Amino acid sequence: MSVPLNSSAGEDERVRALRDHHILDTPAEHEFDNIAKLAGLICNAPIALISMVDEARIFVKSLVGASAGDVPREMSFSEHTIRGDDVLEVADTTLDSRFLAHPSVAGEPHIRFYAGAPLIDGDGYKLGVLGVFDTKPRRISPEQKEGLQVLAREIITHIALRRKSVELEAKTARFEEMLNLSTVSPEIHCILDRLGNLLFINDAVTSILGYTAAEATGLNMWGFCDQEDVAVVLAEIEAGLRAGKKHFQAEFRIRSKTGQISWLSWNMVAKGDRWYAYGRDITENRKVQAELTKLSLVASKVNNAVVINNADNQVTWVNTAFEQITGYTLDDLKGRQLGDLISGPGTDLQLLETAREMTRQHKSFAVDILGYRKDGSPIWLSVYNTVVLNKEGNAEFEVEIIIDITEKKEAEREMTEAREKAIQLGEAKEMLLSVMSHEIRTPLNAVIGMTHLLLGNDPKPSQLADLNILRFSAESLLGIINDILDFTKIESGNMQLESMPFCLRELAMDIVESMQRGASEKGNKLGLSFDNRVPDTVMGDKTRLYQVLMNLLGNAVKFTTNGVVALRVRLEEENDQYANIHFEVEDSGIGIPQDKLSYIFETFTQADTDISRKYGGTGLGLAITKKLLGLFGTEIAVQSRIGEGTTFSFDIRFKKAETESRMIPSRNEEQIFSGSRILVVDDNEVNILVVVRMLNKWGIETESVNSGELAIEKVKQQHYDLIFMDIYMPGLDGFETSSIVRAMEGEYFRRVPIVALTASGIDVEEQRFKASGMNGYILKPFRPAEIKTLISGYLLK
Repeated sequence: MSVPLNSSAGEDERVRALRDHHILDTPAEHEFDNIAKLAGLICNAPIALISMVDEARIFVKSLVGASAGDVPREMSFSEHTIRGDDVLEVADTTLDSRFLAHPSVAGEPHIRFYAGAPLIDGDGYKLGVLGVFDTKPRRISPEQKEGLQVLAREIITHIALRRKSVELEAKTARFEEMLNLSTVSPEIHCILDRLGNLLFINDAVTSILGYTAAEATGLNMWGFCDQEDVAVVLAEIEAGLRAGKKHFQAEFRIRSKTGQISWLSWNMVAKGDRWYAYGRDITENRKVQAELTKLSLVASKVNNAVVINNADNQVTWVNTAFEQITGYTLDDLKGRQLGDLISGPGTDLQLLETAREMTRQHKSFAVDILGYRKDGSPIWLSVYNTVVLNKEGNAEFEVEIIIDITEKKEAEREMTEAREKAIQLGEAKEMLLSVMSHEIRTPLNAVIGMTHLLLGNDPKPSQLADLNILRFSAESLLGIINDILDFTKIESGNMQLESMPFCLRELAMDIVESMQRGASEKGNKLGLSFDNRVPDTVMGDKTRLYQVLMNLLGNAVKFTTNGVVALRVRLEEENDQYANIHFEVEDSGIGIPQDKLSYIFETFTQADTDISRKYGGTGLGLAITKKLLGLFGTEIAVQSRIGEGTTFSFDIRFKKAETESRMIPSRNEEQIFSGSRILVVDDNEVNILVVVRMLNKWGIETESVNSGELAIEKVKQQHYDLIFMDIYMPGLDGFETSSIVRAMEGEYFRRVPIVALTASGIDVEEQRFKASGMNGYILKPFRPAEIKTLISGYLLK
């Protein structure tokens, strides 16, 4: 599908932009097929194409409704489309001389109509085309043209997101490298807030001050500082900040955990409300300064640069290492001041003058300064200066030890930038997981929903085992997705517990009933012990408590064979407003070694390396359980013995509800909602099929539409007892449609329950549900029991 082409400068830039996205010669991507199908549906066209146009060929990313063939670029529809900025529409190809010789016009499938929109990236480069074809002459409406352009932008968004994802992975790896560099550094690296409280510190604090990084984090830096030095250092910093200074260097004494005094030299940079600092132990350097006169005899043999100045601060001698580091020889420097020779455009002249003033005062100093080699290249130097005095107390000469720290400075700069981007990377990670969840949940909803429907339609005995395997596999995949998303939400602090009235007894019975089948398959007896003194209705997050108990009972059943598993719920204490409830999950399974109990709640960790292979699982269940209970304000306890079983327990303090919960009808009741009418709004036909079949099974009269516009017309014509509303639809989305319904005049439009059907995992959308007037939401994929429980709250009042 390629021919040689003559490339102009503009074409070269366009092709370069295309290749920068790394989308040529890549594996098939499901998202492109979905968009191509959607383009065909919008334009009522049987054939849809997504193509990329490089310098020599038309690269097909997706073709729906036909098969690809080789077409010279100059006569292709894509070539003529990218020559313009708007939708190219060919109402009758037999009347257009550009396409008479096109193989698909002259031959099969006899293309007679074409409409295509160029794929234009953010820099204005046309990367490819989204086009639709028909075998009969026709035209499309302005709305359909707009739809093609919108989808073209969505393709560009997908391409850009894919490119950013690759870049994000590279940046994350770079950040980890910088973090590892900080970890192994022998110098203290830390981040402080404005008050001097330590937000981060590396492991070097242990060797220097005797504290672990965990012990030091949260402490105040000035608490380590010798109190005689604090006032002086703070005064210098405050004066510098008032003068607009951002970079500071200071030396002061530090008291270690054992009381030992050390001298540390600090470099600190103020940025926003943070201080980025690193400090090195110069205790030995200060001792060495008293012996520099003797050591100067052997200075020429050391690797660090050594410079000796006279009393007037003029260079009299340098060692070989100095010449190697800077390129300057003694002849270049002799009789001159070192700072004048190595300074340049980026040198901190104020710092240089401060160092000279300290020398004039016969004070030693240590500074890090940007200088320049003889060839003009920049170099960071760490300079330690000692003034040697004669018997009369006058300066006799100075000795300077100089170390090349260019690589370290560059690493510190990159590490600072990496830390600042860490939060952004975390947010991007959460968004990426949410988008992936949405894309996985939508087809998974069809798999789980249809499996439940098939199981409820009296399948043949030969089919039953296969359907159960399909159901188990799909729900296991859903569990993994939920675990990863929940863990990410908790880690980022985005998960908050709800407070709604619910019945603890019903919840416990429902959990035990749902686990009975799995327990029986392993020969286990699963029982429930429920204290009658427990209040009927309490306030709390039923969903998260359900998740905790399901995780614990699921583990108990998984690790127990031909044994006993029990859930016990009892009242510990209560008053007029609150009840303290004790939960206990006990099994007689394989047990956990005592030396493993301390870390079974860690992420991706299991008690034995063989457990994951033998029993399965991601190692996230107990980690999420512990974190969820932390949100409840409680901790989990565990007792276990190898071969005798395990007991997990925890207490939760619930507020008593003013009203009692209502019993939900049994799952086995049929036709319990007979006479009710529900409208299902979803642009996905499979989703509609799954929901409608579930509802019809319970005697509910259902109607369905595939757009927000049609939903509004239906609601105007008919009264419904409940509306299931998809969120993301072409045209009016679910939020907009719900807002329009709520704004209509009449009590019915304000009160009819609207429940969102969503596959999104982003918590912030819960606010949009409420703002648009929705009563609640159910997350795809859903099980019949979840749908039944939800609609019972609206239809059986």
